[in-house]
Amino acid sequence: MKAAAVRVIQQALIAEGFNPGKVDGKTGSKTYGAVDQALQGRKADLPNDWLQWSNSRKTVAYLQLLCKDQGIEVGEIDGFWGPQTEFAFDTLAYFLENGLMPHPWRDETPLDVNPNGWPQQDEAQLNEFYGKVDTPQVKLVRLILPYPHRLAWDLRTTVNSFSCNVKVHDSAKRVLQGVFDHYGMERIKDLGLDRWGGCLNVRKMRGGTRWSMHSWGIAMDYDPARNRYKWGRDRAAFAHPDYDAWWRFWEEEGWLSLGRTRNYDWMHVQAAKR
Repeated sequence: MKAAAVRVIQQALIAEGFNPGKVDGKTGSKTYGAVDQALQGRKADLPNDWLQWSNSRKTVAYLQLLCKDQGIEVGEIDGFWGPQTEFAFDTLAYFLENGLMPHPWRDETPLDVNPNGWPQQDEAQLNEFYGKVDTPQVKLVRLILPYPHRLAWDLRTTVNSFSCNVKVHDSAKRVLQGVFDHYGMERIKDLGLDRWGGCLNVRKMRGGTRWSMHSWGIAMDYDPARNRYKWGRDRAAFAHPDYDAWWRFWEEEGWLSLGRTRNYDWMHVQAAKR
């Protein structure tokens, strides 16, 4: 069981008046004893044979009951840590941290509009629309930022402009101005919307042989440390509801989020469709 889950259990036991020992994320005799006491008062919610279960199984059962108490679908109270219990715990942990349940993300449909006529993510189409990679056909321009950015790998260094493809300049500026007007500088810093990961970078895709969208200067990365390439909704900061407006501003301009559409690379947004 995750140490984070054990800490939640220990905190809940203390709140109920039991003594699990230190809230340290480690199971032991005190935590197991407190779980036994807590389950004695919940016998009506447990199978008849629960007393014969191992200590670890009883502890998982207690966590399942905590989830059930909050109306979180956890399945049968059986003391086994499977995918349903793991998902239920992640939901409970989110609720305990934020005071509200996470968005039902499977019901979300990213806005699919294309007012700027961005091309498909196809090299021939991209070369035709934006210019051939690594040639003078790719016209670059400086985007003067509506609010200062900080380099994600050195937050002491501030960036006030960056190079991008001329065809995305006006759209990106509208997006970032909307972000600034909506959130304000203090909230932008809190959310990491000023943590700059880069735009123009002529290179191949990670793990691939095709050109990255950064090669045309049509993709931008934000806060890469908290939105790592392989992270999904369960870990990426930008999957949190606080970022709904951020994504709305991009999607209204036709930009594509790989996080929102493919559930990976949440740092990344691009002016190319898939």
